[in-house]
Amino acid sequence: MNASHHHQRVTRIIGAALALILLFAGGCSSVRLVYGHLDWWMDRNLNKYLDLDGAQEDLLSLRVDEFHRWHRQTQLPRYADYLESLADDVDSPDATPEKLIQIEKQVDNFWHSSVVMLTDLLLPIVIQLDDPQIDQLEENVREEREESLKKWEKSKHKREKQFRKQAERWLGDLTPEQDAMIDHQVATTKFDPKRRDAQRQAWANSFIDTLRSKPEGYEKKLRELLINPQSLWPQDYRNMQDQLRAQARSLASEILKSSTPQQRKHLKSNLLDYAADFRILAAQEH
Repeated sequence: MNASHHHQRVTRIIGAALALILLFAGGCSSVRLVYGHLDWWMDRNLNKYLDLDGAQEDLLSLRVDEFHRWHRQTQLPRYADYLESLADDVDSPDATPEKLIQIEKQVDNFWHSSVVMLTDLLLPIVIQLDDPQIDQLEENVREEREESLKKWEKSKHKREKQFRKQAERWLGDLTPEQDAMIDHQVATTKFDPKRRDAQRQAWANSFIDTLRSKPEGYEKKLRELLINPQSLWPQDYRNMQDQLRAQARSLASEILKSSTPQQRKHLKSNLLDYAADFRILAAQEH
């Protein structure tokens, strides 16, 4: 999943949570462990970011619990169905970029559903923030951006490790040819972390200014900024993000086309294991 286009902490938290839930936990038992503590984890991180009073903290906990319950009951079965359908296609894979676009759109749809739900649950709390709380939120946003920029400026080796880690998670041991594909991708990918940071700053400024000044229709604008941060993207930044996605699809297509029978067996087993885990979690009440 590509999360680089989300520009503030709430959706970063959602993204990290969904990444853990959907695809990137270390194993099936780990998925269950992580998901069982999702409400605590989200509550803790949001409270670190938002300087809430006691009543607001209590309401936040209730809303996070509501999101967790909704996600367990309605979204996990959708994930399981989709992973099972992907597993059915592994033996005769369509690894073209066009097919990967379809998968990407479906994952984006899963993402969007959760972002909309969590935004509608949390926005009523955010708009209650007073001026000192908004000032603190602005400072937290600035500090997080600065820290993120430092990490991105050292990101080439990290991106290589991430590509390789995710490929190995799904396919098992990579062939020398596949390792070379990843090396080439990292070496040729062009990404400007300062351009990304400037766009994140533009988003933060728009959100904080709207929250502080509360013009007519401000709640609708805040909701749109949370759900669709891409609405602020200028064309050059949109082009950069589209190019990054296209490069990632091209790499995935090449690796999948070169996959061995053993790797495809590993992939199918993983997909079915995750699907089974999601069904177990969806059936639980807590």
